[in-house]
Amino acid sequence: MNDDVWSWLDSLKAFGYNPSLDNTAILLGRLDMPQHSFPSIHVAGSNGKGTCCAILANALTLSGTCTGLFTSPHLMSVNERIRIDGAPISDVLFESCLKQIQNACAIEPTVSPTFYEATFLVAMLAFRELGVQRAVIETGLGGRWDATRLVDADCCILTEISLEHTDVLGETLAEIAEEKAAIVRQNRVFVAAWPYDSSVRKVIERTVSNHDRAWWWRGDRLQSFKFSDATKPFRPLPKTDWYDGWMPYQQEAAMLAKAALYHLDEFPAYAQVDRAVTHTNWPGRMQWLDFQGIPILLDCAHNPSGMVRTCEQIRFQKTRDMSPMPGVIVVGSTTQKDLGIFLQPLVELIVEGQIRHVYVTQPPDGRKEAVDCERLAKELRNQGTDAEITATPSIEDALNLAQSKAIDLDNELPQPILCIGSIYLIGAILDIIDEEGLIDFQNILISPKGEDGIDPVV
Repeated sequence: MNDDVWSWLDSLKAFGYNPSLDNTAILLGRLDMPQHSFPSIHVAGSNGKGTCCAILANALTLSGTCTGLFTSPHLMSVNERIRIDGAPISDVLFESCLKQIQNACAIEPTVSPTFYEATFLVAMLAFRELGVQRAVIETGLGGRWDATRLVDADCCILTEISLEHTDVLGETLAEIAEEKAAIVRQNRVFVAAWPYDSSVRKVIERTVSNHDRAWWWRGDRLQSFKFSDATKPFRPLPKTDWYDGWMPYQQEAAMLAKAALYHLDEFPAYAQVDRAVTHTNWPGRMQWLDFQGIPILLDCAHNPSGMVRTCEQIRFQKTRDMSPMPGVIVVGSTTQKDLGIFLQPLVELIVEGQIRHVYVTQPPDGRKEAVDCERLAKELRNQGTDAEITATPSIEDALNLAQSKAIDLDNELPQPILCIGSIYLIGAILDIIDEEGLIDFQNILISPKGEDGIDPVV
């Protein structure tokens, strides 16, 4: 392994966020425009975009298309950001691409990309080198100034919009929507999740010039319709045994993916979406694992709307006997605009679920700083819960304490532990759980096997 090139990549973290496309555009030009070697589906939004990307990529792979997937941030290994047909690229290929980028940076006038921009460039080079036929690209932050905006996208998707990164994207939902909707490629397919905030709808509709090439996806209607038909009245859907007006993230993401593939005329992949859902392993998102005989639920609920949706899903699955209510919680967060609003859905779950033990910890600093565990614990107490709240900055200590308590509560059938909050917290917990390398979570496509044991995809 070339330590120099990896050290160089690590050093780029010091540059932070770059609200400009200039450096990436210059380097793409010096690298002979690898992003033009394949068409891309470009996805932005506040919540659910990673899940949507994973399902899209797996549906395309299952349809026989060699598919590249770029996502961020990563949980444990930087290679996770760049996958081909579900599997992260190798260290050897990553190093080779990094070296090309390093050489391109050294050309006068020299250019210094951010860590994120460098990983995006690695993805473009790797996809070109391995003959990717189509890529699925997730934005990192916002949309307007995100390096991924430079891909050749024939389809763009906008998932749910919520208040996040307000220091960079804007103070209101409308301002954030304007930044994210900037990924639109005019006169190409655009599909957006229906926002109930009228100011957000107006911003997005104003961004799109051709309303006949843009569709709203309405989960409450289970259908998509053109922007040009958005003012038409729609009859309310009757509630049924299988749909009561609410759906989990995965189902909503799958339907959004399906709508996009349909309008893109990618019918073979469209036909594979339901199968892709069954065979998608998206780590850290409503992920159940067994750790030393104790069930653990992991979820990266990193913003207020994400916390709402996760707590709703836990409650929903409990009422349908699909999964148990957690008995213990481990929580850690990065900086929030309003910590109280972020924690409120969790407090409601604690009260309703009669969860008596919460361990508050601190995730490693990533793009945003961690909230001090004592401050987080104080906010939880202030919101009025009878749960015993214990603060410890060590994630490993918090997990160990939670394990002991889960066993104390029921020695024969240990209570499930919910680990929730920052993606950096979930990554650190996965690192602890997988010390012996027993969990195969790197490949997000679980290979479907036929009766004869042969993988029909291969």
